[in-house]
Amino acid sequence: MKKIKSKIFTGVASLFIVILILSILGIVFINQIAQSSRGSIKDNYRSVDYTMLMQKDIDGIYEHLIQKLNNISKSDTSRDGDVRINIFISDFEKNLNLEQHNITEIGEAELAAELNQNFKSFLSSVIRIQKDNYTPNSSNLTELKTYYDQSKENIFDIYKLNINAILRRNSEAESTAENITIYMAVVASISVLLTLFFVFSFPGKIVSPITELTNKIKAISDRDYDQKLNISSNDEMGELARAFNVMVQRLKEYEETNLDKILFEKKRMDAIVQNLQDAVLILDENKKIIVINNSTLKLTGLKEEDVLNKYAPDVAARNDLIRTMISNVMSPDGSGRQDIQPIKIAVNAKEEYFSVENIVVDIKSSNKKNNLFGYICMLKNITRFQERDTAKTNLIATVSHELKTPLSSINLSLKLLDDKRLGELNSEQREVINSLRQQSTRLSRVINELLDFSQIETGNIRLKFSSVKPDVIVDIGTTALMMQLSEKHIDLQTNIEENLPNIKADVEKLVFVFINILNNAIKYSKSGDIITIDVKKADSEVEFSIIDNGPGISIEDQERLFQRFMQVGTKTKQGWGLGLAISKEFMQAQDGKLRVESEVGKGSKFIFAVPCVSD
Repeated sequence: MKKIKSKIFTGVASLFIVILILSILGIVFINQIAQSSRGSIKDNYRSVDYTMLMQKDIDGIYEHLIQKLNNISKSDTSRDGDVRINIFISDFEKNLNLEQHNITEIGEAELAAELNQNFKSFLSSVIRIQKDNYTPNSSNLTELKTYYDQSKENIFDIYKLNINAILRRNSEAESTAENITIYMAVVASISVLLTLFFVFSFPGKIVSPITELTNKIKAISDRDYDQKLNISSNDEMGELARAFNVMVQRLKEYEETNLDKILFEKKRMDAIVQNLQDAVLILDENKKIIVINNSTLKLTGLKEEDVLNKYAPDVAARNDLIRTMISNVMSPDGSGRQDIQPIKIAVNAKEEYFSVENIVVDIKSSNKKNNLFGYICMLKNITRFQERDTAKTNLIATVSHELKTPLSSINLSLKLLDDKRLGELNSEQREVINSLRQQSTRLSRVINELLDFSQIETGNIRLKFSSVKPDVIVDIGTTALMMQLSEKHIDLQTNIEENLPNIKADVEKLVFVFINILNNAIKYSKSGDIITIDVKKADSEVEFSIIDNGPGISIEDQERLFQRFMQVGTKTKQGWGLGLAISKEFMQAQDGKLRVESEVGKGSKFIFAVPCVSD
């Protein structure tokens, strides 16, 4: 059985052989061109340069002698002329010597030797003329002219011999290059044809079955199981085709077997959702409504055909209740973490309370990423819990109010006992009176907190807004806690920015917030610590900051610090954990803000901001 690996190896090996042949032929042909031009082209060019320089030098010697003989150069002395002639002679001999050591052509050595002999004869004539002090002599001139012409003829012959050699070698190289071009064109054409044959025939044998397999798999992903691969080869593709056909047949059988079961389970789930008392709305990952139960239809007054497979925000635009149910889903992150207060709906002429709950449906895939499948939006009926909560709030308000009357009597009795007109008290009795007064004060504070809490629960917070200077709030609050500050020897530092604008606030409620936060700072501070109060303007608000050096608050505790009946930290449990919760509600009722910045071991900073009085 011929494997796919063998087929691929055959194709790649064939292409490798073609490339190898082209490379070898290229090397051979290039070597032929090099052989045809190898030798002395470079040396020929040097010989040409030497002959041109010698021609220039001998012409210089001859011209200076003629000028001396004819007394043409009046400005030159006899000595200067001899110096120039000697320079030309030296240069000529140098170039002639180089030429004699650069013989490249047949006959060039004989011509160089003849030139050397003629130049020596020419040089002898020059010396005789110089000895005669440049006196004109016809025989000397004739001899000089004869050797001059013979030397020039020798130089020209050497020049011509090298130029012809250069032209001949260029012609041979051009001829060789033309032949090699023809050979390479033929070989390249054959190689291209072979390569094209492999490119167009070989990959198709491998790619075509894979393409067919891909198309069949896509069809199966669309639940079309009537697919079959018609590949009868004996290689791996044939084995894959046979295994694929068996898999498709089993998938088809499995689909037919389980389809009824799946449909039954879907109907059962739909029946459960439809019969839930809570309103349920299910959206897919694209936020289209895919399930809406009867309770939701009853509360919203919608019809199922007008809602199913519709984009939820489009339906919400026409129905307020749907908009409330999906408000968390439509938040920027779609996480459903936005808090929504319980809503009140009239059902059968009776007010009922519902809470909104959203569930994000996602499944973690094999790569540990969450794949979003949709959202479940629910309205849970919490009427009975709301009624119990209301009853609890009313009970707290009633009990707290009723406790104020006997507490007032206790305080009056304590005041009378402390009156010296009724008799002097010994130290033990006075300690008892002080202890009762402290407990009475603590009980009074708890009762006031419970009353404030009941107002918040019932939504009946009564505010008396007025324009007040920020430093007034600080003065009232610090004065009320001066005794606690002095008992723990705490140094209070106050930094109030100058020319602060008035703030719009309920003085009583704002002082409550200030005192509550400052009192907590005193509790958590050690004896001799420093508490800092900063008051400054921040945009359109005045910001109050109370900073202590206590143990600090962890991130986990900060998240639940302002919850009702919640106490954090390591201090001894005192009060009911309502102070900060009530302070938060009071600030929100006055359009203010309250937050905390803290780190364990580095103290805490509580900041509350109040809007300035608008001009």
